Formats: sequence, structure tokens, C-alpha cells
Amino acid sequence: MLVQLYSDTNLLLKPFKFEPGLNIILGKYSDDKENKGINGIGKSSLVRLIDFALLSNSAERRFSQSKYDFLRDENHTITLEFKSQGITYFIKRTFEKGANVFFGQSLNALEEYTKAELKKILTNKLFPFNEDDVFFEGERYGTLMDFFIKDDLDNQQRVDPLNFSSGTRSQTSKAIFNFFLLGLPTKEILKYEELLGEHNEFSKTAKTLENKIKIDQGKSIEEFKSERIKIEQNIELLERSLKDYKFLENYKSLEKELVEITAKINDHLKAYHSANRKLKKIKGSFQYSQSVDTQEIKKLYNEVFSTFGDLVSKTLDEITSFKKEILENRNKFLIAKEQELQKSINKILGEISALEQERSRLYKKLEEKGALESITNTYEQLTLEKTQLAGNLKILQELDGLQEMMGNLHVTISEVKRDILSTLKKNESVINNLRALFLEILQNAIFLEDDNPSGYFDISPKPDSPRNQLPFKVEIEIPKADALGQSRLKLVAYDLMVFLKNINEERVFPRFLIHDGVYHGISLNTKIKALNFMYHQHLEKPYFQYITTFNEDEIYIPEEKTELVGSFDFDMENVVIAEFTDSPEGMIFKRDFK
Repeated sequence: MLVQLYSDTNLLLKPFKFEPGLNIILGKYSDDKENKGINGIGKSSLVRLIDFALLSNSAERRFSQSKYDFLRDENHTITLEFKSQGITYFIKRTFEKGANVFFGQSLNALEEYTKAELKKILTNKLFPFNEDDVFFEGERYGTLMDFFIKDDLDNQQRVDPLNFSSGTRSQTSKAIFNFFLLGLPTKEILKYEELLGEHNEFSKTAKTLENKIKIDQGKSIEEFKSERIKIEQNIELLERSLKDYKFLENYKSLEKELVEITAKINDHLKAYHSANRKLKKIKGSFQYSQSVDTQEIKKLYNEVFSTFGDLVSKTLDEITSFKKEILENRNKFLIAKEQELQKSINKILGEISALEQERSRLYKKLEEKGALESITNTYEQLTLEKTQLAGNLKILQELDGLQEMMGNLHVTISEVKRDILSTLKKNESVINNLRALFLEILQNAIFLEDDNPSGYFDISPKPDSPRNQLPFKVEIEIPKADALGQSRLKLVAYDLMVFLKNINEERVFPRFLIHDGVYHGISLNTKIKALNFMYHQHLEKPYFQYITTFNEDEIYIPEEKTELVGSFDFDMENVVIAEFTDSPEGMIFKRDFK
């Protein structure tokens, strides 16, 4: 239960204390109500501040708007005090984007947490799992808190009572959240949701593969399956054609000549390379080098003994002359050998050229007969056909595998849907109690013109529902519910039923329900009956808070109409916990936003 909301930075008009039972947040006119409006003076802002303190994303987005920049510029904070299972807790927040939150049991020793960390802590404190089959997976705090705090702006478009949060978009997730709030088993619905998700993923994959076949082949998957047989037959014919091909028989002689000529060409090429290497070696040997400088040697020796240098010089000249003669004779031999090798090389090249011409002639003869072209085309066609078939066969195999898995899932989903219906049957007494509670609310909290509460709440089986639909339907009907006011009665009646059901069973849930703006368009009769009903419910079970917002003219009862619409069974002054006026000094932030 909520204890109080206040600000250490003097942000608020005053600290707002919350009491057990009815808590009305009231908007009043300060002067001439014909000239001034009392919307935007702080009623919804107080609700959003509670929501903000309890880590609501939508409230955080609201206060991040530029018109609320003063909250950051002036470094304001708010603190929410609440009790859970007899323990007092405090949540303190600033309005800086991304700022951490302070939480604890003592104001002087609050610990700092990220939003994600504190949400986990609050989840375990406010929405614990106490039953094995009433649970769900994933983040639940924000979505469930949306049920207990109904922000006016966030719920203006709410038509379906079951759709109380943006976290309940799909029919299955909507059922899970509402079953959890109603205390009905969620285990089988969770399993159904998981299986349906798998089936949808398989279905998407299969659709992608089918589209690929259609793009590649220009045919639907059904057409391609038939075409596949033709392709396989064509491949079989091509393979048989190649197997029976008479290339060696028809052109055996040509093949033999080609082999022989190729062998001769290879032998000649070997001889050519060998002779060419020898020729290069011989050409590298044509060098004459007078490596001894006799004049320099003579000069050196004459410096020692005048005639010795002359004798040495004479001897060296004789040796050099002899060496030169030997080199000249050697060059004559090399020239003769070079000529011989060059002649041999020329002859080899001539023979290779002749052999190449003959080989080209034989190849041309084969081409003219169509032998090479025929066999090449056959191989190319076979390769193409096999490549295309292999790729598409892989896709077909994947599709077959997916179809098999989806077929198995169909069976499993059917079994789970049967289990859901079986579980509902086992919980028929719980559903009957909900029916009775809803009828009690219609009779005592909703004003119906014909005084005939023919509306109802029901959860009934739909055994023949399609695969992608739950095997049951939840129906909430109010007599003459077409008009705006009457359709809003569905929201009020359903919310009160869920809330009171959990209060009656003392489940560990928030013991406050905040209705901001839900009574717009609803008759005064119903407002009186609903508030009186909740007042008497609290007298019987004095441990919950019903917090609502009204403008004073919405719940003003003229004396002359008392007999017609009734009157409140409580003193209004005792249940108004916050009162705002249309003047700046009477608004929640002590300033006018309009």
C-alpha cells in the first residue's frame, strides 16, 4: 500500500498522504468555473509521479518533455514511501535522463540502483510466483504495474478491458498476463505460445525457400516438384549418352596418330632444350683474358735488381704468347661445335613445326566430324543440369524437413490446446467465482437503466479454433455497451473484478488500484454506486486503496437529484487526499503549464 509522496526540493504543493480505502484526487474551481478549466492542474500529474517513482517508462517519457525542463534545471527529486508485507520502503528519484534510483528501508541509508536492477527487486516483492502453474517468463514488472496504475492519457484509447498495457499486444500474451492476474494456470498457454512461435519461424523460413525456388525457376514449389522429375530424367539420358559414346571406336585411328605425334613432339622438345643449353654454354666460353700485366711486374722487380725484372718480363711474355695460341685453337674448336649444335637445333625446330602442323590437321579433322563439340556440349549440359538440380534439391530437402517439423508441431500444438481446455475444466470453480464476482459488481457498482444486469464475464472453450488461435474466448459484456460511457463500464467492471479477486484471496500483489480518468463519460449514477461499492468493500476488508481522479463537477450531487441518482455513503471530505485548483498557487507544481 502507498504511504506518501513528497519532495525534499519543495517541488510539490504539499506532501500527499494515502489512506486505506477510498482516496480521491479532486480538481476544484477557484473562481468563475465558466471562464476557467480545471484540466491540467495536477490530478493526472500526481498519478504519473507515483508511476514515475515506480519506474514507469511512459511516465519517464512524459516528464522528459521540454515543458518539464524545470525539473532538471532546478535539480528536483521525489520520494515515494510504501509498505509491502509489513515492511516500509522508500524510492527516491531525480528527473535526469538515465539517472539511477535510490531504494531502501531507511531514508538515511538508501542504496543506489539502476532501473533494471530495482525492477527485479520490486518484481520479487510485488509480483512473486507463489504457485507452480501460475507464472510467466520474461519481464513482467512494467506490464503488470500498468494494470494497477491507469494513467488517463495512456488509457484513453483502451477499448478492450484485457488490453491494459502495451505489453499485451498479441492475443496469447494478453491471455497470459490476464490469467496470471486472475490466478488461473498459465503453464499450458506459455507452452502454446512457445510452440506457436517455433511454428511461425519455421513457416517464415519455408516461405523464404519457396520464394527462392520461384525466383530461380519461375515456378511455384508445386510446379517445381513436378518439373524436378523431368530434370532427373534428362540427367539420366545425358549420363547414358556419355556412357555409350563411341569416341574411341569412331576415331580410334585419329586418336592413335595424335598420341604418336604428341610423343614425338615431346621427344623433339627434350632434344631442343638439351642442345640449346649446350649452345649457351659454348657461347659463354668465347672469352680471351690477358690477366698478367708484364710491364707492371718488370717495374717492380727492377726496383730490387736492375736485370732481374727484364728476365722475368721475357719469361712472362713467352708464357702469355703460348696461352694465346692455345686459346685461339680452342676457339676454332668451339666455333665448329657451335655451328654443329645450331644446325641440329634448326633441324629439331623444323621437325617440331611439321609435327605441330600434322597435329593441328588431326584436331581439325576431329572438329569437323563434331566429335569434340558434341562431347563437350553434353558434359556442359550435364554439369548445368546437375548443379541446378543439386541446389534446388537441397532447398526441397530443407522444405521437406521444415514441413515435417511443422507437421509434428501441429500435433503437439493440438495436444497443448487440449491440455489448456482440460486445465480450464479443472478450474471451473475459479471461473464460476469470477462470474459471480462480476455479476455482484454489475448489481452493486454499475448503474443499469433497465435494472437488469444481463452482462456477464465468461471464459468458454473453442475446441475447433484454428491452429494460431487459443482454444477459448474471454468475454466481458455490459448491457447497452455501445455508447462511450457504457463501453467504459466494461473497463471499470473488469478492473474491479480482478483487483477484488486478489484482495479477497490475499495474494501478494499491490493493494492499490489507481483509476485516472476512467469515469469520463460515465453517468453520475454509476460513479456514486461504484464509489459506494468500493467504500463498503473496504469496510469488509480494510487493507486496500482505491485511488481515483475527478473534477468536482463530475461528482457533484444537486440536492434535488438525490432521490434520483442517490448519495454517497461516506463523507467526501474524509476521502479527498489531494485537492488542486485552477490557480497557479493551487496546482501540483505551483505553476501554470497552460
